[in-house]
Amino acid sequence: MNDTEKRKKLSEVALGNIAPDTVITNGTVFNVFTGEFIKQQSIWVKDGSIAYVGPDQDPSKGEKVTVIDADGMVLLPGLIDGHTHTISNRMGIEEFIKHVIPTGTTTVVTETMEFAPIVGKDGIECVAKGLEKQPIRFYYTVPAMCGLTLSEEINAPTNEELLPLLKDPRCLGVGEIYWGNIFLEGRQGERVRELVSIALGLGKIVEGHSAGARGRKLQAYACFGVSSCHEPISEDEVLERLRLGYSVMLREGSVRKELDGVKGIFRKKIDFRRLTLATDGVDPEGFLEEGYLDAALKRALKLGVSPAVTYQMVTINVADHFRLDHLIGSLSPGRMADILIIPSPDDFSPQLVMCDGKIIYRDGKSMVEPEKIFFPDYMFNTVKIHDGFPNGEALALPAGALAKAGKARVMELVTRLVTQEKIIDLRIPGQSEDLITILAMDRLGRGKAFMGLLKGLGLQKGAYGSTMCWDTTDMIVVGCDPRSMETVIGRLKGIGGGGVYAVGGEVVAEFPAPLCGLVSLKPMEVVREEVRRVEESLRNNGVAWEKPMLTVDTLGSPAIPHLKISHEGYVRLRDQKILPLQV
Repeated sequence: MNDTEKRKKLSEVALGNIAPDTVITNGTVFNVFTGEFIKQQSIWVKDGSIAYVGPDQDPSKGEKVTVIDADGMVLLPGLIDGHTHTISNRMGIEEFIKHVIPTGTTTVVTETMEFAPIVGKDGIECVAKGLEKQPIRFYYTVPAMCGLTLSEEINAPTNEELLPLLKDPRCLGVGEIYWGNIFLEGRQGERVRELVSIALGLGKIVEGHSAGARGRKLQAYACFGVSSCHEPISEDEVLERLRLGYSVMLREGSVRKELDGVKGIFRKKIDFRRLTLATDGVDPEGFLEEGYLDAALKRALKLGVSPAVTYQMVTINVADHFRLDHLIGSLSPGRMADILIIPSPDDFSPQLVMCDGKIIYRDGKSMVEPEKIFFPDYMFNTVKIHDGFPNGEALALPAGALAKAGKARVMELVTRLVTQEKIIDLRIPGQSEDLITILAMDRLGRGKAFMGLLKGLGLQKGAYGSTMCWDTTDMIVVGCDPRSMETVIGRLKGIGGGGVYAVGGEVVAEFPAPLCGLVSLKPMEVVREEVRRVEESLRNNGVAWEKPMLTVDTLGSPAIPHLKISHEGYVRLRDQKILPLQV
């Protein structure tokens, strides 16, 4: 049946000439366009789409019509998460889907950048294929592949290779582009700017990441056609972006929770239709203890945001931004039948979840299972470190070698995610306090590594290493002594990647993530416990930061300011200059 025939059939259902498949009666419909909660309403569904929404009345009779009495409860459109990472939260896609279904999120727009630095275009295509035919709806964006240096972008697909993906109807455009990278001179910047032009020429969206940009830089960034940002952390930053036409995604997930910091925006007399709620990813602990997008929604309600504005931010506002409002985001004729039943506007606890006209969750039980996703064997063998590299002698604490030389460049943690460049003189007593070694080592077998100094992590004993680092080909190891660091490197190679904490020759705790060195395929509950043991071990040995594994994973990413590390050296983000340890 083509689209014209399908819409003609829907119109006949609305007219009462053809029986619907499903009728929901006696509901209070939330109208996303007007913000009204309208009582005594029915919804008629045919072939996965909505044919009628209006006052209760009898449709055309049919033998196989399913009738659901909403008993006065509220009917909402399925929730839409407009920005998330289904992969970078250490768990498999099937586990993600399994735990999203009860939350009422029926559409997810996901980034696909995570596997690409390691296996290139194949990693993007594997994810895109795996998201097909799942019980919830997925759209995706192709990654801009913004690395600290060209060396981190070695596996970046050419723009020509990305073109077939960009033409896929499920691909909505280019994923988050770190604002500094779009201004780079040379091949790095040219490739990203060309990709943006190609996407815009195809009528696609370009997603933004403007952390740290303001004033003229933020406006210059918008000139490239970037249309969204999920990075504002203050009311002023939200307002500045709204006034420039950005769609602002208020982040409330595992990376950061911003609603408390920006809640004042809802007291202003402005239009909220360009505001959305997004998770930016939720880790296993967050999923199991708080929830997913539903947790963000509940937080907004608790902060006093009106139910109407809150529900618009997770439905029609997201659909409008991605130009999908003709398909999803509302309970209206011709749209996909993504429908939730909740007790009341103030009580978001889904009793029924319908996606594409199929009930996928009802009365506390999932009615469907995720489709199995298969990955090729080579994606499980990606930690390629030469035997004996680097050796214990090479891992000797650089502070000792520099003590006579004097000044050194240090990466200092300002917050659990933000770093800064600091120059210290190791000859001065107290300057070396809370200093540990940080090693960035290419894990693609190219034999490149750089060792620097990290201040402010708090680690007192042993070493921790990760292959789950954002936007890079590097394994990053932080440690207090060479022996512990050697143990970590060897164990990460042995388990195929993940996170390992060791003291001396003993592995204290580990989280195996063999899929591209990034993802575990174990059940979410197991993943949570393994991550918890690693993080507890780090906290027990001096690391005070919340989610310390995430802190290490971001030390090589250009996503968060200011000083980062790669196997070529420190990288200062404001000028992308590669810097040595010694000053």
